[in-house]
Amino acid sequence: MTTTTGEASEDQLGTPTVAATLCVTVGGFSAEEEAREVGIAVRDCVILLSRHFNLSRLDGVTVAHDYLHALASLDRGYKTNHVITPSDGHAVGVAMTPSVLREGTLMSHIVFNAHIVAPITKPDPESIQLPLHVIAHECAHVEITHKFDEAFPGVLLRQRHGDAREAFRWQVILACWDEYAATRLSANFGEDPTDGYEETFLKHMAEARSKARAFIHAYRRHGNVDQVYAEVYGVLGDVLKFAAYVVGNADGHQVEVAERAALSAALAGHWFEPFFRRLHEACRALGEQHGRWTGTTLFEVIGDIADEVVALCGIKHCYLPDGRLYLDIP
Repeated sequence: MTTTTGEASEDQLGTPTVAATLCVTVGGFSAEEEAREVGIAVRDCVILLSRHFNLSRLDGVTVAHDYLHALASLDRGYKTNHVITPSDGHAVGVAMTPSVLREGTLMSHIVFNAHIVAPITKPDPESIQLPLHVIAHECAHVEITHKFDEAFPGVLLRQRHGDAREAFRWQVILACWDEYAATRLSANFGEDPTDGYEETFLKHMAEARSKARAFIHAYRRHGNVDQVYAEVYGVLGDVLKFAAYVVGNADGHQVEVAERAALSAALAGHWFEPFFRRLHEACRALGEQHGRWTGTTLFEVIGDIADEVVALCGIKHCYLPDGRLYLDIP
């Protein structure tokens, strides 16, 4: 895995990898001229970034003021009851790159909140820094998904998991790897997101264990094992995911976590600290083999960490002699 650390000529970056027919759909603008201007600017930016990222599997780009509707109405190319929604809470989602199927091929479609990327048309360099970084981050996701699908064809969107643990575990594995890799690859494009990533992670880390306990406490009343397992795995998986943002960005900037005073101080002696360091090691190991994996062993390390975090916070798992998953909630 490589990162960009300075200016590069177009020849050094290579030829564009995105399809010449790339379609950028723009919606929700009050003026047609503004919509066209934003659409052209975003398209030009994506084409330029495709000299750095492999965007040959980019299905298209949507820029919408009604971001929630754009995500929910995206044609994913297969039947599903799952409605795509942006993250909220401490981290409010402004862009996403869902996987889609097009004639049997796994592709990626980027959806942007227009409020975030529209300033890409501004003439001053300061205004374009945030949209440039957001666009680069999502372009990185396109390449990352492509490389995973090449290494493990038929897995993304098409593989069925045997039980809830396997499904939740792989959600966390893929979320951590995707965000580690995307933040590492896009670290040096546009605005520096370091402070924001660290602030978001620390907020999630501070309240994760208490939230998990609250879910387990509520379980004593409702008794729904599937519900509490999803809730606890979800909140703890988010901590791991936002930790992956932090370490990926740090590696992209070639900065050691120890150099970040507030982050290091918050981690020191915290129950999550050993998991944070193990996650960093696991993601770095995956990054060293980016796109050249011969099996899922390195990915499973992240899953093992997730299982241990969930167990520490109150839900242990085991398998019965008949192979069924059993959840122990002391």
